[in-house]
Order: sequence, then structure tokens, then C-alpha cells
Amino acid sequence: MWKFLNSEMLVILGLIEDASRTDAEIGETYGLNKGTVASIRRRLIDAGALFYANVPAFNKLGCEMLGFHVGSTDPAISSDVKTSNYVEFCEQAPQMFTGMIGGNLVTMYTALRNGTEFEEFCQSHNRFFSGQKRPSKARIESVVFPYRVTKGVFVTNFAPLVHKFFNLDVPPPKSRLPVTGSVETPDLSQTEKETLIAVVEHPDLSDREIADIVKLSRQAVTRIRNKLLDSGIITPVCIPRLYRWGFEIYAVAQAKFSMDIPWEKRVRNEPRDVVELSFFTLSKADEGVGNYMISRFQEYSENLESMLAWYHKVKIFDEKPSIHVFPLERCTELRNFEFGPAVRHILRSA
Repeated sequence: MWKFLNSEMLVILGLIEDASRTDAEIGETYGLNKGTVASIRRRLIDAGALFYANVPAFNKLGCEMLGFHVGSTDPAISSDVKTSNYVEFCEQAPQMFTGMIGGNLVTMYTALRNGTEFEEFCQSHNRFFSGQKRPSKARIESVVFPYRVTKGVFVTNFAPLVHKFFNLDVPPPKSRLPVTGSVETPDLSQTEKETLIAVVEHPDLSDREIADIVKLSRQAVTRIRNKLLDSGIITPVCIPRLYRWGFEIYAVAQAKFSMDIPWEKRVRNEPRDVVELSFFTLSKADEGVGNYMISRFQEYSENLESMLAWYHKVKIFDEKPSIHVFPLERCTELRNFEFGPAVRHILRSA
């Protein structure tokens, strides 16, 4: 388990709550020197405790849905073989932007332009895991979450989790609560598309460095980046690599809800921790998925019953929820909110 100084914890929280904050703004908020904040920021990034991402609003790029895919693998097959095969599959699946394999489980999230692309992704998975690779194939269950009928945290929501973990005596951060998103047709020139791809693939590069990649002036890249930010096509975030901090569990909670309970009523009344501590959430009237990082197995076992108590009390589940538990020390990232392949695929296919 990594140990952070109090000043480091404050900088981490400030960055995760709002990745656009300057060193001076973080310093003013938490009573730190600007130079100290800058030094801590560089040290944390260099050590791999945090990383930046420019999260695309896939709905603003014409995607109609996000896909959730989870399944179990055969425990008799070598973990190394299964991991190697899924890493190779990931390299051929640009629709996937985050995914994990470990503990005989696989989970993947995909950005899908339409139902046809959903079928293509499923078929590509089946086709890849044929022949000699077939034994390592997970029995995948897939669910689509169309933007028009889904409330989601479409970026990331790590700040409440980190605030709770650090137990800092500072006000809790604002949560990113689930919202709906309308599907739009992007009005981007070819130059803007190429710049968007570069900005998403290289979130840590300056405008001048991006300009060298796309062969534009620095001023042109700055203008395009500002357009992408102002229109909400990208949102800069800072993501903690919690598995490197010593977190033990990644849990994916998948629930099917009774249609007897109005969706808005459920969303309005469900326990706040269930919503606020999920770092990536998708929810529609009859089904939902939440993602949780948990520092200790004891914490998971202690909190599980209390977090589910309200749902059982009001009889909101249509069937027993599925909770998929990944032991992080035995897991491999397939992608960790890596959006470049998906954005390149979407824009080049449009």
C-alpha cells in the first residue's frame, strides 16, 4: 500500500475533482505553495499514481449506445493463456475503452455507433475465440445502454472514493451524478477530427506538441482544443491508478430492476454511497451497472449488506443482482479508460 503525505493527498484530491485546476488554484484551495503543488503533481504523474485522460462524449460523436460485457472463463485454463489471448483480442477491438481480466472474469466497456456495431463486436469476439483459442473464451453476457434511455456517469467519478479513502478533513467533493445524453451528429472538419484524435491519444501533450503531430500551428490547435472543450466533446480528467496504491478489489455490480418501481423514483431515493462511490455508472429503467474500487476485502464484506439493504427493503430487484469481484493483484488491464482507439475508429468510420 502506497503511503502519501498529507500535502500529496490534498493535491491528488484537487486534481481528481477537477483536472483543469491550475497549481495556483489547488494551492489556494488547500493552503499550499504553488511550487509545492507543481512538484507534487509531477512526482505523482511520474510515479504512475495518476494519469490524465481527455474523455470523449461518445454521444456527441454520433454513438447511440455504450456496451457492457462481462463473463467468466474456464478456471481449468491457464490464467496466462487467457490473459494473453484477451490482450491480443483487445488490440483488434477498437470499440473497447476500458476492460479488465483476472480471477476467471472478464469485463469490457465499448462505445458503439449503432446496433450493427454491437453485433459486429460480439461476432468479432466469437470469431477471435474459435479454433485453438476457443477454450480461453469467456461466456460473455452483453448489455447495451442507449444514450437516449440511459442515465450515466459518462466520464469518471473517483473524487468521492478518494476523499473517503484518505479521510481528509476537507469538504467532500462534488459528485458526478448520472445524467442523460442526446445523440448528436458531429460537425467537425477533417482537421478538427485529426486534432481530436491526437488530443485523446496524447492527453499529456501540450498544444505545441500536438501541433507537431497534426501539422498545424500551435494557435490552430489551441483554437480547436477550446472548441472541443466548450462544446463538451472532450472533458479532461485525472484518474488514480488505485491498484498501484494497494487497493485489493474491483467490483462490478450488475442489477436488473423491477419495472413496478418508477425509474425516477429509484434514482431519486437510492442510497447516495451506491451512486457516489461508483466511479463509472450506467443505468436505465430495468438495468444498471456500477463500478467500485475497494481498498480491503474486509471493507467489501462489511459494506455489501448495508449498501444493498435499501434495495431489498423496497423490493426493487427483478432478480438477485450479480456482483463480479476482481482481485486486483491477479488482474490485467485490457484498457484503462484509453479512448484513442475508439475515437479513431468512430471518426475514421463516419
